[in-house]
Amino acid sequence: MGEQKNTLPQVAIIGAGVCGLILAQGLQKNGYEVVVYEKEKYIGEKPREWTMIIHWALPTLRKMLPDEILDDLPSAYADPSYPYNQEKETIPFFNGLTGDLQFEVAAPFRRMSRTRLRKACAKGLDIRCGKGVVDLQVGGSEGPVTIVLEDGETATADLVVGADGAKSRIRPWLVGEEASKPTASEFAIANGIVKYESAEKSEALRSKHPVCSVSITPGEGMILIASKSDPSTYSFQIVRSWRGQTDFLEGPEAVEKIKEVTANPAIHDPFRSAVHWIQPDSARFVVSQMHYWATVPWDSRGGRVILAGDAAHSVLPNRGQGLNHALADVSSLINELVKVKEEGITLQAAIKAYEDDIFVRGRKAALESVEDAGAVMKEPDMKKSRFVAQGLSK
Repeated sequence: MGEQKNTLPQVAIIGAGVCGLILAQGLQKNGYEVVVYEKEKYIGEKPREWTMIIHWALPTLRKMLPDEILDDLPSAYADPSYPYNQEKETIPFFNGLTGDLQFEVAAPFRRMSRTRLRKACAKGLDIRCGKGVVDLQVGGSEGPVTIVLEDGETATADLVVGADGAKSRIRPWLVGEEASKPTASEFAIANGIVKYESAEKSEALRSKHPVCSVSITPGEGMILIASKSDPSTYSFQIVRSWRGQTDFLEGPEAVEKIKEVTANPAIHDPFRSAVHWIQPDSARFVVSQMHYWATVPWDSRGGRVILAGDAAHSVLPNRGQGLNHALADVSSLINELVKVKEEGITLQAAIKAYEDDIFVRGRKAALESVEDAGAVMKEPDMKKSRFVAQGLSK
């Protein structure tokens, strides 16, 4: 068994985000030697935090992770005390001006803390933190890839997977600087975490839904997400989007901006109060223009360097597709690499099959996410959108 393991391609994953870590777990579970290189000095070094939603990829996630990680997964839920019931799970969408329920999207879902999910999925892996990648070197048509790290060290692998996010440093290496640049959409977003330190306010904000509720007004949208289980210590993620241009803002300037774009007194509570009650010293917000990157075919250098997750298809967040497509990437790649192990197909054939899927699916997902963002901004037309026709399905 040991000899068979050593004959498998050695895999290096660039980026210890959720996508990279779940890929590493799935490959390790199937006998692959995997090393993850992460530029952060430790998991969660960056202070930004947000939640992520998993819905149509839930069954896929459960197949890929080992039992000990699955058992620990509830610790990553936005609210670990929330009693998920797959037969009744829905996300409500409200008219932001009247407070009326417009429709509900039915889907088994899990809203998870990005940081806590990363920490849960990091267990048992060989993760080299503080190891940012500056270059890849590939010689000839076969042989290992040399990974050049920021600290001057080098490493080698038979397959390198760039899972280093929307601002991937591996993507330009594969498609060129110009083709790798994300495209700015016509939509802006404010995203952040706030604590109100008030059980009364927390319960008011959870009145529409205990975990996640959505408010839509013409040209604007807001998602209100609750975390933790003690009302007096609840933290909330607020995602506010609107059609318009913005500079990058953070800290007090970002808080000021989100209040500015939510100043309309006609916005119905609790959504208006969720913003009105924000105190800059108890909140961490970022405002930015939303960007996307629609997948273009890359040259994998003979099946040796590829992309996955946001690096392969950066989507807008309005219909919560990003993480689910990242998990689809992971599942597809693992399935193909298992064939290398069990059926004896070549690594090149496995990567070709993976690319045949992601080149089409990734591009479609990115372009549809732009359409979905526009649908959110047209409140009267929401019932004609994919939100209603397809819910959160692929």
